[in-house]
Amino acid sequence: MVKGKPTIAGTRLRVMDIAAMVKAGGATVEWILENYDLHPAQVYAALAYYYDHQAEIDEQRHDEDQRVHEKALDSDLHIARIRARQQSPKE
Repeated sequence: MVKGKPTIAGTRLRVMDIAAMVKAGGATVEWILENYDLHPAQVYAALAYYYDHQAEIDEQRHDEDQRVHEKALDSDLHIARIRARQQSPKE
């Protein structure tokens, strides 16, 4: 289990991922069951947990998205520096 991020027991699938599939992705429970090796009770339990802890989990998701965005910007800057070095004339 990822520290502070609840997962479905016996899997590495996080509650926040199930919630995102349903809320943002428009996935149905049936779609999740068809695409993941889960039982209906696991999906419904994950959603119940999410709705009981929605503010906390939404904040975790937001923080995670911010870190990913920052890493992407860091990567873009790094690539730009490499390209600039490659294009600068050799002495």
